[in-house]
Amino acid sequence: MDEKNETGSVAPEMPGKQPPLRRVGSFTLGVCLIAAGIFFLLTYFVPDFPTQPVLRIVPAAGLVLLGGEVLFFAARPGRWKYDFWSVLICLVLMAGCFCLSLLPVVWDELGPERNQASMKLSQQYTADAYAQIKTAAPEVRVKDIRGNAYLYSSKTETLRDLDAGGGHLSLTVVLFGDYDSVQAFAQDCRRVTDAVQQCSALPDELRIAWAPDNDPGQSLTAGTLQRVEQYTLELDGIAQLDWTAEQMAKQTEIQYLLDEENEETAESKDASVESAELSE
Repeated sequence: MDEKNETGSVAPEMPGKQPPLRRVGSFTLGVCLIAAGIFFLLTYFVPDFPTQPVLRIVPAAGLVLLGGEVLFFAARPGRWKYDFWSVLICLVLMAGCFCLSLLPVVWDELGPERNQASMKLSQQYTADAYAQIKTAAPEVRVKDIRGNAYLYSSKTETLRDLDAGGGHLSLTVVLFGDYDSVQAFAQDCRRVTDAVQQCSALPDELRIAWAPDNDPGQSLTAGTLQRVEQYTLELDGIAQLDWTAEQMAKQTEIQYLLDEENEETAESKDASVESAELSE
């Protein structure tokens, strides 16, 4: 009787029933969703949460977790499923990790900290260059001066970091006054360059320009055409900062400006003369 009772108490096995199969990537996908939710909550409710370090670590951790899941189920044949949806899940996870790894780079490129540092260094360099020009070349009259610092990284914080290769530094100086020749303009360019070389950082690009103050259109009442010269000197690199005044004069670009109003006036005069001849 006991043997019969024991035998009858054992439930018969279902020959057609199989354990459920799990798709590869579903476990990692669930963990990533939970981690993303926790990350957003921490960024909202925890002040000074280290967002960038976490974004650098999470993509690598997600790929390691996905690779571990693939190896774990590969060692247990018959308990995992690797079909189209599994491949799709893995591809989505890898693409998401790749996009997350690019976020710190994009933030470093477009973040407000970098823009603020660039504006601050640009203003510092502009003030420094103007002070050096006033001290070393007081006879040179400056109409406008603008410095521009482009940072390669948000870690660049000082002008010395820029000079050490942390960014690109450019300076534009517009001179004021009258120059009767390109040689006189080049002499002042040499003085400006000597003063700029005394700054805490050397510019990668120095642009010196001059344009006449008088308007060519002022001679319209006299009916004369006025030709005006505009000078522009662009120096690239440290070597060109050591050029002599003669070399700068040869490098200076001379642009001849013919005021459009003068041309229109001349055309209108020709038209009036032709109409008068026709009327006669």
